[in-house]
Amino acid sequence: MGYSEHDFKYAKTILSQHFPEFIDEIEDSIRQLQDLISSGKTKLGRGTRPTPAQILEELLARKGWQRQQPVTPQHKHLKFDLKKGKVAIEIQLSDPSDCYNDFLKFLLAYNFEVIDVAVEIVYDDSVRGKNLPRLSKVKRDLQTYRPVLPCPIWVIGLRPE
Repeated sequence: MGYSEHDFKYAKTILSQHFPEFIDEIEDSIRQLQDLISSGKTKLGRGTRPTPAQILEELLARKGWQRQQPVTPQHKHLKFDLKKGKVAIEIQLSDPSDCYNDFLKFLLAYNFEVIDVAVEIVYDDSVRGKNLPRLSKVKRDLQTYRPVLPCPIWVIGLRPE
């Protein structure tokens, strides 16, 4: 599989027990993205059009994931990239500091019982380029915020293989 991962607060276990089809849909979409990368039709990193985030979002939308869903009914101006049932996905492949916004959205939705688990998609550490959101940074940040961030988050790092 073309990704690395970090299972924060047993997110993948929760997904596998309560939303196993969602794991399959996410992994299948990543596999399809990997096929496009392997065939040379796209690549990971900046400067590619359509962006890997746009491609992945489209692949997940085809599987019934809803785009740009409000974080909570009371906070309609805040939106998740994708949501299905009680699972939210944020695809962050542009700016590492935007991951903090994602954490806050996950926290808000989790505390309002809108989501049970979240998925954060970033780059694996092997992806080349400056100032990219990478798995190791997200992992360190989540460890720092562990005492105040109750939401389980499955972090996926896309690899270029």
